[in-house]
Amino acid sequence: MFNLLTTQERRTETKTNPLRQSAWASARVSKRLDSELASQLRMFLRADFEQANCWSMLRRVLRSKGFSLKLDQGRLRLVDSHSRVAICSTGFLGFPLAALERQFGASVQSNLWNNWLIG
Repeated sequence: MFNLLTTQERRTETKTNPLRQSAWASARVSKRLDSELASQLRMFLRADFEQANCWSMLRRVLRSKGFSLKLDQGRLRLVDSHSRVAICSTGFLGFPLAALERQFGASVQSNLWNNWLIG
């Protein structure tokens, strides 16, 4: 379903094949994630969003799976860490920014650096 590589494996793969296409290239080309991939992504990440109790915990678990979060035009976007392709908003996955801020009891603004979520 998903290619789960460790950070070291990802670095090695990037060095040996720097032009490797990301699994999320379709999100870049069409500016939209297809519905089948979106539903798989929701299932893959749902527990991580539900179990996280703070921004840094969410960032760490997503990073371990190859994702980052970026604030863009008032929306929190899920980004492929390898290619930097913005995949979709967290709201599209069922976790809008306002709900996450309530869940964590903290604004995303307090955890940003150049619009990237940091822990």
